[in-house]
Amino acid sequence: MELTYVNANGKSITLKQSRPYFLQKINGTGDIHQTVNTFKAPDQDGAFYISSTLDMRNITLEGTVIADMPDQAYARRHGFLQIFSPKVGGTLLYRERQIACVVEEAGFTTSTRHRIPNFFVSLLCPSPFFETLEEIREELASWIPKFQFALELPEGGMEFGMRQPSQIITVDNIGDVSCGCEIVFHALGTVTNPELLNMDTGEYVRILTTMNAGDELRVYTHFAGKRVVSVDGSTVTNAFSLLDTGSAFFQLAAGINTLRYDASVNMELLEVSIYYRPQFLGV
Repeated sequence: MELTYVNANGKSITLKQSRPYFLQKINGTGDIHQTVNTFKAPDQDGAFYISSTLDMRNITLEGTVIADMPDQAYARRHGFLQIFSPKVGGTLLYRERQIACVVEEAGFTTSTRHRIPNFFVSLLCPSPFFETLEEIREELASWIPKFQFALELPEGGMEFGMRQPSQIITVDNIGDVSCGCEIVFHALGTVTNPELLNMDTGEYVRILTTMNAGDELRVYTHFAGKRVVSVDGSTVTNAFSLLDTGSAFFQLAAGINTLRYDASVNMELLEVSIYYRPQFLGV
């Protein structure tokens, strides 16, 4: 049993079943609660189901600070409280998953043995889902390299790269629920109206513009984080006005998603990538 907490200032602490921060118990990583919304008519037996939403996740940590001397115990307790500060958010890393959280409570119980104060931490996670530590990248339209070193050129020449042959790709979301994604359109030449279609739902993202070589457009479909931007080096510009009015910020459903890219002009000069983090109900 081991976990790491990293706060927004970049300071981190690892709790496990060894010195100096001995983790005894962790709760809230496997169970999850939801609020069920219903409607009840006069004289109705039971109720009509309307919808349900998952509540915030509450994770609690309990353990002991182990030290050789009282002064050392106080110093470690002070460092512990600095990292678990309620003034800054943080991320909990546990079993190859991560979850964003804020500190609701962090403190120590009174003990006559000053060298082993017991700690208690309560973390509130606004989003109840655990995510993968790294983003997954899927290439829908790209060039496949066909050479490697040591390089020897045959007399008849050789291909240095090959265009990915299909417009359609399947993306396997290994998470338990649907998740948002980042869609990146990159132009190798003049491209008009780049588009990505979710063939399972009919939803699409289309940008009404002409891109030149090197131009890049990014579409973010995450809940409460939807946006469209144009990227030129380190300069990021709002490009929401270029979005086709019929576009939808579609989510990647749990399981297989079938996607197809397109463009009105010069589709072959368009590169399309997707970045996403699968989400899980528990670990």
